This record gives sequence, structure tokens and C-alpha cells, in this order.
Amino acid sequence: MSARFAAALAVFTVFACRASAQDGPPEVARAMLDAAAATGQTTQVNAVANAARAVFPDDAEAIDAYADGLTSALLLQMLNATSDYLVVKAAAEPEKAAPKVDDSIDEQELPSGEPPKWLKLGPWAGKATASGLVSSGNSRNAAAGLRVDAHREFSYFTHNISLYFDYGKSKGVKSQQRWGTAYKLDYLLGDNTYAYGRFSYDEDEFSGFDYKLFGGVGVGHRFFDTKEFKLKVEGGPGYQYSPIDDTREVDKHAAFYASGELDWIIRPGLKFEQDVNTTWTQPSSSLISSTALTTSLTDTLSAGVSFLYRYETDPPAGRVNTDTSFRMNLTYGF
Repeated sequence: MSARFAAALAVFTVFACRASAQDGPPEVARAMLDAAAATGQTTQVNAVANAARAVFPDDAEAIDAYADGLTSALLLQMLNATSDYLVVKAAAEPEKAAPKVDDSIDEQELPSGEPPKWLKLGPWAGKATASGLVSSGNSRNAAAGLRVDAHREFSYFTHNISLYFDYGKSKGVKSQQRWGTAYKLDYLLGDNTYAYGRFSYDEDEFSGFDYKLFGGVGVGHRFFDTKEFKLKVEGGPGYQYSPIDDTREVDKHAAFYASGELDWIIRPGLKFEQDVNTTWTQPSSSLISSTALTTSLTDTLSAGVSFLYRYETDPPAGRVNTDTSFRMNLTYGF
């Protein structure tokens, strides 16, 4: 017998003794109340008690005392049964293990063999430009060009990639072939200052150089960085490797690279861009300037004109110092 059920019987005994002290309810009423309690429903006991009081009004107090004792005993018995059920159910159900958390693994760590997140390819922003151009200098002809500039930011890092290709023929003979690529990785040092590492490869079949290969590091700073006006300047030391076509000599020297970029939205849909970069070495230095004016056609398409100026201080024998090209551009932004 459980402790709760024993308590219920004790309560019932108290009320029964109280009823006995008053001679108890009539025998018929007692039997009816006992039968109602046997159902286990307190509502049945209350209903029978009401009926018994109506039949035996002189014994109403004794009937109420006996009915209250039975009701209290039933309530405690139901409470005891419910508690025992919950205990048995909890013991039968296996305890659910909490999710295992390995605090030793940093959220930035990746499975073995995967590159760090900042090196992964992801969403890039930039533009692709198709051009029709007219050149002068070491190449004098009409040509077609394609250029792609893209960048991706992640945390303190920014990846910058550019590719270009110009090709032209004159009277069925190739008269221009120029292409190149560059990659630059920026690392943010402050709100507007960053360090970078840069690699570039340029090949111009008619420049006198077989190709130019440059690698270097440096620091850049954004002097203005608003939606309407941007200006940044960067520069640093590097090394340039340049074989010469005719003599097969190799021009390889320490170098210094510097560049500046200006973007100005004159009014919504009309943009002015000025980019200048120079590479200085002891035997020969170069300067490249690009000036562009672009107007928007749609959210992603724009058209415009640009002028490209290239200057070499000491070109190989038989080449001129200056190359220029005037371009009509169609640009797709992404």
C-alpha cells in the first residue's frame, strides 16, 4: 500500500469517525454512497449525496460528512495513481542524449584538404567590356577587344582579377595582338588603408618585348569612397622580368609600381573613370592611362567611349615610345 493511498484512507477514517459520532447516515444512504464510491467517480458520490439528503433531510449533516470522506479518499487515490504512472513512464523511456558539441573545433576550421574560406571562389562582382578600337603607334589598325574586371570581398580580403585581349588585322595580315592578366589580393589594414600583393603578365606582339612579368607588394589608400566619388592610390616595390624579341636579352630588374583610380558619377547613369599606372625600372619605365566616359542603358548594360595611352621611356630598337587606342565600348555589369 502506497503512502498516498494510506493517507487517503486516514482522511476517510477521520470523516467516518465524525459521522459515527453523530450516529452516521441511514443504512440505505450509506450503502448508496459506498456503491457510488466504488465507481471511482467523485461526481457519482456527490449526486448520490444530494439524492440522499432529499430523502433523509434529518440526516443531511451525517450524509455530507460521510460523502466528503469518500470524495477526499477518491481524490487522493487518483493523485497517487497519476504520480505512479508518470514515474513508471519516465523510467521506461530512454533519456535523450543532448547534441554533442565539440568545443575544441573552431567555427572557421574546415575539413582536411579544403582551402580556407577566404580562398574559395564565390560570388564575384565586376564588368565585362567588348570594344571596337582604332590604334596608332606600334600598331596602326582597327581591332576588337575584350576586357573582364572582377573582384570578390571576404572578411578583410579582396580578390581582384583582370583579363584583356585585343586583336586586329590590316589587309588580311595580323597587325595587333595584345593580351594580359593580373591578380591582386588586398588585405584591409584600417578603414581606408590596405596592403596588397600583385602579379601581372602582359604580352604585346608588336611592342618589341616578348612579354612582361611583374610581381610585387605594396600599400594602398582610399582617399574618397562614396557612392558618387571614389579615389584610391597604391604603390610598392616589385620585380619585373622582360625578354626582348629581337636581341633575346632579358631585362630583369627591381621595379616600383604605382597606380591611381578615380570613379566619378557625374549624374545618375553617367560615369567618368580615370585609371593611371606606372612601372619604373632602371632600363625602361612604362606609363598606361585609361580615360572612359560611360552611360547606362539598362541596369546591367552600358555604352561609352574610352581613350588608352601607353608610353615606354626606352622601347626596344625600331619601336616608338607611344601607343594609343580610341575605343567604343559595350559593358555588361555583374
